[in-house]
This record gives sequence, C-alpha cells and structure tokens, in this order.
Amino acid sequence: MIDLLEPSQYYSRLGSDLSLGQVYEIGQFFWAPALYLFGEHGRNPYVVRSAYNQSNRDYSYQVSQMQSASEFRATQEPDHTLGTRSDERAVIIRAKRRPVILISASVVPWTDGRRRHDDSFLVAPVYSFAGDETKRAYNPTFIERVKGYFYWQLFYLPENPGVRIREGFVRLDRIQAIHQSLLEHMPVRLSGDAQPLLHNWIRVYLGETLSEVDDLLFDYREQAITQLSSQP
Repeated sequence: MIDLLEPSQYYSRLGSDLSLGQVYEIGQFFWAPALYLFGEHGRNPYVVRSAYNQSNRDYSYQVSQMQSASEFRATQEPDHTLGTRSDERAVIIRAKRRPVILISASVVPWTDGRRRHDDSFLVAPVYSFAGDETKRAYNPTFIERVKGYFYWQLFYLPENPGVRIREGFVRLDRIQAIHQSLLEHMPVRLSGDAQPLLHNWIRVYLGETLSEVDDLLFDYREQAITQLSSQP
C-alpha cells in the first residue's frame, strides 16, 4: 500500500531559540499530562473527601469509589480545603505525560464581572505502537488498520527519529482542554502537507462524509480496505 506521504514529509522541525516558548499554533507538538478517560472500562472513579479532626486540629482525607452518577445529584457541605462547592466533587483522574498536538487556536480574551477566560487549548494525545515494561506492543494487523484509516477516531503518525517521533497514532476520542501553563514545547510540528490531513480527519470524526471532505483520503482508505480484506 502506497503511503499518503513519506514519513519525512509529516513533520517540520522548529527552531530552538527563546521565541519558541511563546508560540502556540495549531499542529505543534507539546508534552502535557494527558488524562485517561473518566470512568474508563466502566470503573467508577474515586472521590476525595475531607473531614476536620478536632483532636489534632487538622484535616484528614478519605478516598472512596463513587457509587454512581447520582453522586452529583446530591448536595453536601462545601469542602473548603478541596475548593469544592456543595454540588461539586474532587475526583481522581489518572494522567500520563505524553506528546500532544495542538488542535485549536488561542482563545479570545473576555471578562464578565469576576469571571474571565482561561488561557487554554484543545489538544489530541499521541500514543506509540511500541510496548514497554508494562504493556505489549500493538498487533501488526491493528497497526496496518490504523495506517489505512479504518478507525474514525485514530490518525496515523509515522516514525521520524530526526524529530524523536515514534510510530503511533493520535486519539481523537481523547481530545481534552488543557491550560497553557501545562504545555511543554517540543521543537516539532505537523508539516504543511500533514496538517490538512489531520484537520480533515477530525471533520470526519465529527460526522462529515469522508468522500465530501477529502478525495485523497477517501481513495486511500478504500484501497487499504480492499488490500487488507484480501489478506488471509
């Protein structure tokens, strides 16, 4: 199967001068704490609660599993130590430092009384096909399917050692909002050829028809489906 682009055509290296730390543009790569899915695999998330202990005049904290979504329909005393109101909860969500791709522009500043905007972006986390000491590498058949754009929520990324990007994929079903202060610049971005591919694939993930969005991607995917379906 012919690649859409050569691996070297997917990325552009950015300079390492001080101005790089001030640039936040769509298609840039960053390191960031990527969140795991809330309630992943059907597991109830954990809630943190505090209680004031009169004997030592200090707060103690308890972690317990949230029983159901009805947790948020009940009210309780505000928890000032955790900064939660009566209808809010402090919930534990796992996160891992991963490469992410910026997929939104800077916000337009606004204020309304004491309310104001946050300097935040939408990012899509990047996952590697490689295994490590805790997980197995992905199956070759699955890798070929991702490469052939079988899954609307996954966008293929080839390996490029020159910019320290391993072969893997972008997970559009894990897009998250993140504050600018948590983004750590990487000196690489998607190239001018690859960025439209990701942009169009996001449009397809959001419900648009692939054949109407990108003829090249549509033909490539049809070819990949035919080729992989003919394999034993």
